[in-house]
Amino acid sequence: MSRVSLLPDPVRSRYALKLLGVALVIVLVITALTTMTVLQISDRVRDNQLQSVETNAELEARALGQWIDGKQQVVRTLSNHEGVTPVSENRTQATLVSELDTLSDETASLSVVERRPDVYSNGTDEPIVASTETRLVGRPLSATDIDWKPTVGFNFDDTDDVTLSWVYTDGNDTLVALASPTPDGDHVLVAEYRTSARAERFTSAISGTETLVLGGFTGYVLFDENESSGITPYEGDRDSTAIGRTILASEPGTEIRGSVLTDTEVKGYASVPGNEVDWVVIKEVPRATALAVTDRVQRDLWLLVGLVLLGFGVVGVVIQRGPIRSIQRLAEQANAIAEGDLTATIDTGDRRDEVGELRAAFSNTKEYIRTITEQADALSRQEFDDDSLDADIPGRVGDSMATMRDDLQQFITRLEVFNRILRHNLRNQLDIINSHAEVLTDDEHREAILAATDTLATIGNRARRIDHIMSKELRPTRVDLADRVEAALTDVETEDVSVEASVPDGVRVVTDAEILAIVLRSPLENAVAYGGSSVTVSAASTDTGCLIEISDDGPGIPAAELESLAAEQETALQHGRGLGLWELKWGVDGLDGTLSFETDDGTTVTIELPDLDRE
Repeated sequence: MSRVSLLPDPVRSRYALKLLGVALVIVLVITALTTMTVLQISDRVRDNQLQSVETNAELEARALGQWIDGKQQVVRTLSNHEGVTPVSENRTQATLVSELDTLSDETASLSVVERRPDVYSNGTDEPIVASTETRLVGRPLSATDIDWKPTVGFNFDDTDDVTLSWVYTDGNDTLVALASPTPDGDHVLVAEYRTSARAERFTSAISGTETLVLGGFTGYVLFDENESSGITPYEGDRDSTAIGRTILASEPGTEIRGSVLTDTEVKGYASVPGNEVDWVVIKEVPRATALAVTDRVQRDLWLLVGLVLLGFGVVGVVIQRGPIRSIQRLAEQANAIAEGDLTATIDTGDRRDEVGELRAAFSNTKEYIRTITEQADALSRQEFDDDSLDADIPGRVGDSMATMRDDLQQFITRLEVFNRILRHNLRNQLDIINSHAEVLTDDEHREAILAATDTLATIGNRARRIDHIMSKELRPTRVDLADRVEAALTDVETEDVSVEASVPDGVRVVTDAEILAIVLRSPLENAVAYGGSSVTVSAASTDTGCLIEISDDGPGIPAAELESLAAEQETALQHGRGLGLWELKWGVDGLDGTLSFETDDGTTVTIELPDLDRE
């Protein structure tokens, strides 16, 4: 058993459904592979983007660490400046103002304060002896709002040491301070830097990135490129974010880095390097921006699947509206030709593809069948000089048609010769026999001879009528059955047989009147000749024509004759007594009617005739 036989019958019977099934399987495979590819690529791109944002945060953290290192070196250098001298406060003041002008706008102020090296200080009571902010001169260091780290305070191990404060706020500014002792150790140079100015220099590789700097101890926002003031909890609640929880759970000074994917953002974070620095840089990128590549890849892949589906759809429509529809049309035309309708038109068109070749092949087949049909029609009409017989039919069929034509023409010629000779000689010889029999004196032999010649004459007459029926062209007219039955009874010698006719007025049928007369006369003659004492004739109209019944009370037609009639042949062991039944059968057949017999009680002949189309 083939695999195709396992398919449902509707699928097996339609090529379009098979093509659709194959296309669906291909589409499902492509969709499955595309889905797997999309997932794999999406995961890979997402991981790459997370790594990219994390790397960007790490680079920013290194840059911020380098910024702090640079500021520490500046502060150490300024603390060793020869113009910063405790001997002259005016000179120190002038030096600070002059140096501030040369520094970047990130530098908010420069100040010099006194200190006592041998006393631990938290950086609040030391007096300011010089400052670029003149309002602070003479006031304690606490006036600057600098928040020194409690673990270090305002204390130094040596004159090269630099201390970094917490990030703090002063009015609307967010600042960070650096301090380094002067060479004598009795004074300290303090520099304040605006974190908002530094935040403006944050850079990002991905457009739309927001950079934040959190305190490594507190998890508060220290630097924000979009906000210049205030120190606020990250995301409003540090514990509600993964990064905030990571910072709060880590030991101070622990290096942390990583990335987080939320519903709206991709975040990367990294610790700022440096012993004195405890900051964490965060890069926040809108998810739609960070994963735009993923979305684009997904969109492109699904667009590809859509194009594949559209392509299959277009191919399916083209095939359905092109080859399949053409094949279906050809199948309908071929079936019409197979049913004998040679008027079916096969449009060959100007197509040069396989469908065009198939159309041409069907057209050639149709012409082949048409030629055979025309020749068969000509032979059936015995028109041996018809032009259609000149057409050449290739192959065995053509050879058979040529042989049949020659044999049929020869047979009909011989039959016509024999028929003419037989009819002419039979009639002449019967006349001679009758004339000699009439002068015989022996009545018994004379009557026997005359009866035999009458029988032969009857057979001859019926043979002529049969020949006329077989060769006659139908001429349908509307006839009245009552008149035709009455005329037939007039022609038949009923002798001592009682004939009763029951044909209502108005029973009419469209048929050939001449052949109908023969069809009525033949069973009446048989009924009178072989029946008993009575014959009944009846007729009635039907939906398609009429029904005629002729009954007699005789012994019935022998079964052998009916068997010969049904077999449409006579043999040496099975033959009839004459041509009466054959005349009846061929006459009814000529009128496209049906003939039946009942012989249980006498004989009843039933003839059903249709209305013939006048055309």
